[in-house]
Amino acid sequence: MTHPLATTLQDVDMRTQRALVLGAGGRLGGHLVAELSRRGWPTRALRRWRSAPPSVQLRGVEDAVGDIFDPVSLDQALAGVNHVFYCVALRPEHRGETWMGRAVEGIRRTLEAGRSAGVDRVVVVSCASTLARVAPGKFADERGHYLPGTSDDPNLESKYAVEQECYRYFADGMDIVMVLPTLMVGPGIDLGPFASLDVPSEQPLNIVDVRQVAFATAQALQHGRSGERYIIGAKNTVAAEVFEGWGASDTSRWFRAEPSPPRDQAIVSRGQWVSSARAYHDLKLDERLEGSSLPS
Repeated sequence: MTHPLATTLQDVDMRTQRALVLGAGGRLGGHLVAELSRRGWPTRALRRWRSAPPSVQLRGVEDAVGDIFDPVSLDQALAGVNHVFYCVALRPEHRGETWMGRAVEGIRRTLEAGRSAGVDRVVVVSCASTLARVAPGKFADERGHYLPGTSDDPNLESKYAVEQECYRYFADGMDIVMVLPTLMVGPGIDLGPFASLDVPSEQPLNIVDVRQVAFATAQALQHGRSGERYIIGAKNTVAAEVFEGWGASDTSRWFRAEPSPPRDQAIVSRGQWVSSARAYHDLKLDERLEGSSLPS
């Protein structure tokens, strides 16, 4: 196994490794699977049975159906895997469950099973809503952490709890990197539920194309530093510019419908401008591999 003191994997040829994407059927997961395929990295894509399978045109991608809460399917998915991308977005499914309880159980199950399987590195996708609040006109960065208990949003509290679990497992010797996307836009993202939130038109927001998040998440596997978290953002703007035309339009033909309020509503309701300087430096986000589908 790679010890966390070896803080990056930039000298590892990922074409000789196998990556597992958990949550491959989600908003980000599908784009990440496509990005890994484009790079030629052997990939196993774990999705729940109701999610669409990866495109048959993606080379080097193995489709797998399972659930991280099913030990058998999780162990099967981890067999022969070197690295894991955790793109799972959980919500309570049964009476008596809480957001935080399910989220913490999900990441614990994954990290424990990954450690038993000898996984080298885990990249965990969180959300930039877990950053500390900054004064208007300032830019939030990775140094500030959300103060637990200061929001009534259970999903935000669960995101914070997952990050704390990651720090705990990192301190116990696991190689973990976290990425914190801002508000994702682009193919497959329905902004309608976010537009319906009652926020001022001048609310500061940072947006990023979901394909750029996929690129950055892949870069985090190879170039991220163990125990660090990276803000993945792009344009600092305001709510009026982001949501113009979304409130009344019918987008169901083009985008997958999501429950309202949206799962990551805190990224808008707590909106602020951010700096992605650390991510651009460490993850080499200015790199563009040949054939990249990212916008210029």
